[in-house]
Amino acid sequence: MARALHTRNIISILSVTIFLLVSSGCGFHLRGSSELSNQLPELFVQSDSPNAVVPELNRWLRNANISLSESAQTTLSISDIKREKRSIAYDSRGKTALYELTLSLNISVTQKSGKTLLEPTTIQARQPYSYNETDTSAKDEEQALLEREMNAAMANRIIRHLEKLSFKR
Repeated sequence: MARALHTRNIISILSVTIFLLVSSGCGFHLRGSSELSNQLPELFVQSDSPNAVVPELNRWLRNANISLSESAQTTLSISDIKREKRSIAYDSRGKTALYELTLSLNISVTQKSGKTLLEPTTIQARQPYSYNETDTSAKDEEQALLEREMNAAMANRIIRHLEKLSFKR
């Protein structure tokens, strides 16, 4: 019995060790540990409207050690920000039972020299959530949480687009 327990402990330790080795080798990195700052030390983020995505993105960029400045050689433009909420399922009484939140925006990247690094590209996040009219305050809080998560997802997608670009200093 003791030997079987000892063998299970060894197998558990080996499993965790293998998992850690595989996850570190597959490109897994903690949020904000981007190598983007080596290619892009400074960036100007321009948006046509105030939106919660931009502050979230700026936070991610600062965590990646990218300086945000209007005088930067590279500009990330964020435009056409749209938030939508639509019914996607109904209950037996014809009332909305499921909504879908959609956040979409366009991004483009240009340099002061006039060179376009990324043509206008639309990115989108969708999130369904159930709705119960008897518990509206909890559902409003859930919707606000989902919108924050969508903002973070959009910031992450923008970072991934930036990581794919080749910047000239």
